[in-house]
Amino acid sequence: MEMGVDGSGVLTVEEAFRAAVRMVEQYVDLEERPDEALVLLLQYMESDPARWTDWLEAVRWGLANADAVDPHA
Repeated sequence: MEMGVDGSGVLTVEEAFRAAVRMVEQYVDLEERPDEALVLLLQYMESDPARWTDWLEAVRWGLANADAVDPHA
């Protein structure tokens, strides 16, 4: 995927999932003592068989609720 300097671009659902996992990995790695819930989230995202179904549901929710979270706030 090509991404503009301003962060614009279109991701596939798979690319977005990989980006989300990487974001959580980066945060866990950054913290000296990461919160247990975040470590568990990362483990879940990397290995739980239900993660893909849960991710697709989250994507559907995000598409249906575009005003729910402001990524720039």
